[in-house]
Amino acid sequence: MSWTKKAVSLGTLWTLLIAGGFAIGNLSVSAAQQAQQQSQPGAQASAPVEAPLTEQELIKLVKKEKKDPQKIAQQVQARGVDFEFTPDIEKKLTKAGASEQLVTYMKQFTPAARAARKANGSGPQVSAEEAEAYNKLKDEKVPEAVIKDADDFAQKFPKSALLTYVYALEASAYQQKNDAANVVKYGEKSLDLDSKNLISLLMVSSVLPQPQMLNNVSDAEKEKRLNAAADYAQKALAEIDQLPKQPKETDAAYQKRKDQIAAGAYASLGMVHLERSRMALEGLDQDELAKAEENYKTAISKSETPNAADYYRLGEVYAGENKLADAINAFTKAGQLAQGTIIQQLADQQIQALKKAQQSQPKAAAKP
Repeated sequence: MSWTKKAVSLGTLWTLLIAGGFAIGNLSVSAAQQAQQQSQPGAQASAPVEAPLTEQELIKLVKKEKKDPQKIAQQVQARGVDFEFTPDIEKKLTKAGASEQLVTYMKQFTPAARAARKANGSGPQVSAEEAEAYNKLKDEKVPEAVIKDADDFAQKFPKSALLTYVYALEASAYQQKNDAANVVKYGEKSLDLDSKNLISLLMVSSVLPQPQMLNNVSDAEKEKRLNAAADYAQKALAEIDQLPKQPKETDAAYQKRKDQIAAGAYASLGMVHLERSRMALEGLDQDELAKAEENYKTAISKSETPNAADYYRLGEVYAGENKLADAINAFTKAGQLAQGTIIQQLADQQIQALKKAQQSQPKAAAKP
């Protein structure tokens, strides 16, 4: 099969992660910026050049600029605030026109938050020029343009704190071009800079165990790649488990959001075990197939919109386990989810072959 199984899309991941106030390394992605900047990582503030905003000054600023939250965020980032947030203050800010997301963002700049950052060492700084270049890059829709802009960014800002996200965007662009080797290359460059970059962990773990990355390589190299994919997937699951809960997000919604992201990691583990089963010297390794079945079923159960590719691979697993009826059902579901695509064509072929195999099987003897 030449098609690349895609995990949750990069855009969807940004949305799911930011919905919970996801912090990218030491760079905060604020929900306020999400509304205007569509997931732009925001730099931490350096020492304010003006006195921190008082409670009354902040309320006045919110009332004046409530139609342009970005201006509020920029002022707070630049100056900080001279008070800690209390429920009463949050209520006043909300009444003045601040969204819940903006209030959450502003909490990063209280005296306690600034002191904590100072104690842990100063966070990375992002210049206006870097931010502008990054915004241009992330707003690009054409993969070739993303790749060019990402390469230009890396050359111009080789030490930028944003570079791990730039490489993640470049890996995603190559994923759109079905270029598996470069997805892994730039995904791993992203992870070299930030080993906890969840988006890169998910992308690389989903692509590394695919057949196009394992064909024409030695068994030793194949096992190395499968081990790396499994390691990335497990790290992704660990990071997903630590995702922060959004204020007022219900337990059910929080779990649902984490499950949707985790589905891709479980599918990657399923692919790892499926490929390992094929490396057995004689036949298919049934223990590995059982692990693949468990992970694919978990991936499907955790996703609101299961991936057709996951059902297709589950069909392959069932076929290897000689569970022909289950395999037919899985391939049928894959075809229904991927109508008009190569997956549907391949699934239909598998179904035809499996039905012939069923017919050729000896019927069970009737009970006396």
